[in-house]
Amino acid sequence: MTFTDVFFSTANTNTDSLVQLIDSYTNENVNFKQTSVWIDGTAMDDTKVDNIIYRKKTNLSGNTFYYLRTDVLSGNLDVRIFGVKADDIQDDSSALQSAFNTACKLGLNILLPSGTMKTTQGLVLDFSLQETVMRRIQIIGKGVGNSIIKNSGPTSIALFIKGPADPSTPPYFSISDLTITKPEEQTRYGAGLLIQDFVGANVNNIEISSFDIGFQLINTCNAQISFLVSKFCNYGMYNEIASEGFTHPNLLNFRNCTFLGNVMYGAVIISGHAVKFDSCGFEGNLGVGLQFTFGGYNGREALSLINNYFEGNANHDLYFETTSMTALSLISNTFSKNIAGRASDVVINNLSNDKVHMSSLSNSFAYYPSPDPTKPSYVPSAASKNILYMGDSSKFHLLHNDMHQSSLES
Repeated sequence: MTFTDVFFSTANTNTDSLVQLIDSYTNENVNFKQTSVWIDGTAMDDTKVDNIIYRKKTNLSGNTFYYLRTDVLSGNLDVRIFGVKADDIQDDSSALQSAFNTACKLGLNILLPSGTMKTTQGLVLDFSLQETVMRRIQIIGKGVGNSIIKNSGPTSIALFIKGPADPSTPPYFSISDLTITKPEEQTRYGAGLLIQDFVGANVNNIEISSFDIGFQLINTCNAQISFLVSKFCNYGMYNEIASEGFTHPNLLNFRNCTFLGNVMYGAVIISGHAVKFDSCGFEGNLGVGLQFTFGGYNGREALSLINNYFEGNANHDLYFETTSMTALSLISNTFSKNIAGRASDVVINNLSNDKVHMSSLSNSFAYYPSPDPTKPSYVPSAASKNILYMGDSSKFHLLHNDMHQSSLES
């Protein structure tokens, strides 16, 4: 058997139409076949040769032959064929970026291996620069804790997914089964995963830790985020519209996500609307669990919280601020506190002269003793209402049927 680098060297004269080789990076069998057309059906030429998927060979007579790596016909691209080692030793930045560029250009799903991919530079999957043939790409790992991107150094964004220049024709994008983190000894810096300028995105089973911002959406709407864990960051999540952006955070559905032990906020959404959190956890954050602002853009329904769990956050569990008429709903959530002197669980701050309609149904507001006997436990107080409204009380319309462990705070 012949290795790919040997077969495509100038010394090798074999020009069979179909050859079975051994990949020089992965040591696995791979087939190449001659082709006269590129992935989009246009004629092959030297500009379409990438030396990994499409390769060129010239015989002794000077005739040119183009070859296609056949395993990509399944629609998947294994980043190892670009030299990714995932051994936590080699810097995989350049190899991963080359794989991302090729996958974006050809419209191939990106398969990440088991192991730790050490990076010292930010990775970009840029739909705005690459002319994607097949307008769908998935990044697929081997599972949380199995496929790990460990970003070292002061990288501003560890993994940046940049949407198309024209958001009216969005591609399909999803990312799943991956851990993104920094070495334990490094300070929190940059963002772990940023998705920007997208209408429609799917994030599933991703764990992010030890960044300034763990997970971030900018100019992105209509996204499904499930089984996301963002922990030990300054901000577990921060979503907003950027300057001259085309959409505020809206039509976002968070399901079974966890925002844990973040230094400042569990999650922040700026000027959002039509956002739902379902069965998510906000625990042990040293600031506010969930901070949400509403500005009246594109719709009036701001926020829905259903069956979520808030526990041990040092500040409010939910801080909601509005500058416009709005509605929000809290249904079957658990709010539990144990820190002495902790302020109100839910704060509604109405900065406008408009109405706020809120449904608060079947939620439980409770407290429990401090698990650390050396620290004082929370003591209920009439000065710390479970739901605190700030603003003109005549503008606040509350429909509620909740459980309050302390009548002082109801």
